[in-house]
Amino acid sequence: MTFEEKLKKLTQIVEQLEEGNRLPLSDSLKLFEEGIGLIASCRQILENAEQRVEIVLETDNA
Repeated sequence: MTFEEKLKKLTQIVEQLEEGNRLPLSDSLKLFEEGIGLIASCRQILENAEQRVEIVLETDNA
């Protein structure tokens, strides 16, 4: 899944959870866990991108 796809899925999960009472608790917990995993994955992608940018900037300044 791309970063954009993960972000879109995370947005959908947030919307479902915000509806609150429409989901059984077990389903809400599963969505929450999936969302936490997506957040961790997106954070890692962003950290890798930041490192790549820093490398390019260091190379450019050398």
